[in-house]
Amino acid sequence: MTTQITNENSKIASFPDDTRTIISNPNSTYFENCVNKIFQHVKKWYSANLLPLNMDKKYCMQFVTKNSSLNDFNITYGNKKIANICNTNFLGLTLDNTISLKTHIDTIIPKLTSASLPPEQ
Repeated sequence: MTTQITNENSKIASFPDDTRTIISNPNSTYFENCVNKIFQHVKKWYSANLLPLNMDKKYCMQFVTKNSSLNDFNITYGNKKIANICNTNFLGLTLDNTISLKTHIDTIIPKLTSASLPPEQ
């Protein structure tokens, strides 16, 4: 028996060592309930498949626009609140909660600069 853990407002991107869940809803109350419900389903799926969930890597990132602000959501795992972060790496791209490339550019400029310098003699 399989369990449907997504709905029309959520999608899961799963990779061998990483799982991302993207949830969208303009109603903040429904959003918080949906996130907690889906997270519990993911937890059950991982447990049923004997896979560990690393609590040090669990976080929530709320995307905002210039005209909106962050909401204080209570997303939990067991009795622990999941931290809300402002940026993350996803497939080599540094994303921030405003969906701006500024954070990514600020991250790669030093790498590009050091790669373009001639080796010291």
